[in-house]
Amino acid sequence: MAAGVPERPGQGPRTETVLGRLGDVRHSLDGLDPSAAGSAPQLVALLRELRAASGLSIREISRRARDHGDWLPTSTLAAVLNRDSIPRAEVVAALVRACGGDEAAVDTWLAQCGRIAAADVADTGQVPRRLPPAPHAFTGRERELRQIDRHTRDASPRAVVIAGPAGVGKTALALHWAHRALDAFPDGQLYIDLRGFSGSAPLGPEPVLHRFLAALGTDPEEIPPDGDERAAMYRSLLSHRRVLVVLDNARSPEQLRDLLPGTGGSTALITARTDLFGLTATHGVPHLRLEPLTREASMDLLGAMIGRERVAADPEAARGLAAACGDLPLALRLAACQTLARPGQPLGDLRDRIAGAPLANLDLPGDEAAGLRACLDLTRDRLAPADRKALNAIGLHPATEFEPAGIAALTGADPAEADSALRSLATVHLASPTAEGRWSVHDLVRAYAREQAADAPDREEALGRLYDWHLAVAAETLTLLFGLDPEAAPETAVPAPAFDGADDAIRWLDTRQGALAEMIRQASEDGHQWHAGRLATTLWRYQYTRGQRAEALVNLGIALDADRALGDRPHQATVLHQIGNTQRALGDIDGAHLSLAESRSLALANDDPMAALLALGAIGWCHLERWRLAEARECATEAAEGFRDLGDADREMNALDDIAHLDLLIGDHDNAESGFERSVKTFADRGWGQNLAAALAGLALLRLRQDEPDAAGELLDQALEAYHQSGDAFGEAFIRSRLSHVRARQGRAADAVALAEHALDATAAVPSVELRLEVLNNAGFAHLACGDPAAAERLHREAIDLAEAAPDAYEEARARHGLGNALAAAGDTERARTQWAEALRIHASLGTYERHELASLTAPEALR
Repeated sequence: MAAGVPERPGQGPRTETVLGRLGDVRHSLDGLDPSAAGSAPQLVALLRELRAASGLSIREISRRARDHGDWLPTSTLAAVLNRDSIPRAEVVAALVRACGGDEAAVDTWLAQCGRIAAADVADTGQVPRRLPPAPHAFTGRERELRQIDRHTRDASPRAVVIAGPAGVGKTALALHWAHRALDAFPDGQLYIDLRGFSGSAPLGPEPVLHRFLAALGTDPEEIPPDGDERAAMYRSLLSHRRVLVVLDNARSPEQLRDLLPGTGGSTALITARTDLFGLTATHGVPHLRLEPLTREASMDLLGAMIGRERVAADPEAARGLAAACGDLPLALRLAACQTLARPGQPLGDLRDRIAGAPLANLDLPGDEAAGLRACLDLTRDRLAPADRKALNAIGLHPATEFEPAGIAALTGADPAEADSALRSLATVHLASPTAEGRWSVHDLVRAYAREQAADAPDREEALGRLYDWHLAVAAETLTLLFGLDPEAAPETAVPAPAFDGADDAIRWLDTRQGALAEMIRQASEDGHQWHAGRLATTLWRYQYTRGQRAEALVNLGIALDADRALGDRPHQATVLHQIGNTQRALGDIDGAHLSLAESRSLALANDDPMAALLALGAIGWCHLERWRLAEARECATEAAEGFRDLGDADREMNALDDIAHLDLLIGDHDNAESGFERSVKTFADRGWGQNLAAALAGLALLRLRQDEPDAAGELLDQALEAYHQSGDAFGEAFIRSRLSHVRARQGRAADAVALAEHALDATAAVPSVELRLEVLNNAGFAHLACGDPAAAERLHREAIDLAEAAPDAYEEARARHGLGNALAAAGDTERARTQWAEALRIHASLGTYERHELASLTAPEALR
């Protein structure tokens, strides 16, 4: 070394000697041409020459390999240089680099290793053909097959996970694709059942690698005992071949990482009941989630299995059978086998048996392990205890959709733990998220979960907690939406949702109507009649204001039966009151009167004067529907006095408001005006949105009669906002309809027609005939005021037909009044007078205010 130049750390005389020898080797590498080797022994001989030419000891080569970032133990190097078989690719690469070769030299040596290995396979005929037979009667899955084509053609790595629930056809899809793609893998196909979900322990990678290496032609004595070395040898053998590797029934990424091909043209197809996103994170392997078949594909599968003629002979039964099987391929195949075993049995009989007891009827006698229950058992047995408990809770839950809080109530866990358990079930495709934090399961999984939960020792307690939680949430919404204190709001360990205002509460209820109805029905059948009754009555006001009145009536019918079974007479009175109000809204006035009279009778017998007065007030509305205005006012007056005697100012105020509406109908405008003004102030102070809106609408109609359309419009704008804040869709449609009339009077033609059409659209499918009639008539008045008598005539004639069928004499009279106006505007005065005369006759018989207007009618400009 030159004087004054310090040595680099680690550089001394021996280092210089080694570097010097390596310099000589770099020149000698050009003289060693690996392509000259025609066999494995010849290639190994050239490697020995390379090592000798380097002048390096085995230990020095191992150390040099570490310096390059390679791993080449001295024992491994000594072993491969004393064999006649081709070393693994990483061993050859490490040796060439340690001896001074650059990456181009490494590639040259590795390419020749691959050529010799391929030639050896061709010479020995060692091409593995390990695929099971292709599935019989495979149908559908065209989209999924294209996805596999894309993933295995273009992706790196060339691998894909097919994930899905038990029985969905993952293995069938993998094998169908594999047999279809045989020509793309001339160097063979490997297959292994990894037993991820089976009666045996899952297979680890080391025994699988041993099998694969042997199948690829490796002498068993040359298979390394070390797992990492086996994996390296496996990747080396695949690196220059095109082999398809089917890894069926995997459980975890740990099983699979060492079984994935490295570089080259080989492809891995993986099936699993559980998601394997760990492979996506570490290797970029994509997932294909397999869902049940489409209904048409299910029909094709049944036809292929049992004969298309048999399916064509009874397609309705075949579709029902597919539905009973949940379009799950395994279930469909099991059902088809039963059909083949009973050629004379109608498909409808099998459909009914499977629909009634799917798990009991989706098996094969003598081969129970092939049945659907056994298949699901294997998944369940692998679950953690908390996840298994959550699956049982799903079996107890009455609804088809549920949320973590409901599962938490059933299991006694907290919502976060329940959510974690549901996510675990989702990874094995036993549960699926739907929307807004809710979950669902396949129908057959639900049947399995119910079977598992049938004998749960704490079943009744768990269901009680579930019903308590839903009742507590319903009570919370009642308070938030209507400012009412619920009759029954049980304490629950699982907290109710924290609603962000009324709209959030309405959205929660809207998205759970089906689930809540099923819960009421199931609670009654399960012996939880108290919960069934309280849930129905707590939800009633929401359902009534949202227009779900027919649905509310079903719930209340269940509640009434439950109360009678319990002998709960006070709550029967409440239920009958709500039934009566709902019947009245649906047009069944006679039924409503009977229900309300029974409610009042029960309340009096129970010594409950408050409930009796409430029923009396509602009976007054029945009188109003029959246009017995005097009787209606008597009921409202008696109710108001009774509430005053009981010291209930709120209910007294409601009764006084009813009187104001009746005074408006009768034409007692002075009393109506003072009554509405009192109502508006009181309801606004108390935050009673719906009551306020109704009072504002009444006062607006009075202002319109007083020829003050601008004042009426302002009042109706306020009413519209109040109904919107209360979530009352019917109320909003009603106010828009009234506004259309007012806008026409204000000369705002375009606004009038737009509001009328909006109200018509909003009420096209509603069950409230009363609302629909008012909307039709108001739309007719608006169109006439805007210069379209033809449209007005059409709308009023539709209203007449509907009113006569209802019957609704008041709206029929309004319709004939409007029709007369339209005919007069079109120049047909004679027929107009006929309609006005009939309208006058009806209003006179009803005693309504409009009789005065019609009696003095001299021109078609009159709108009411």
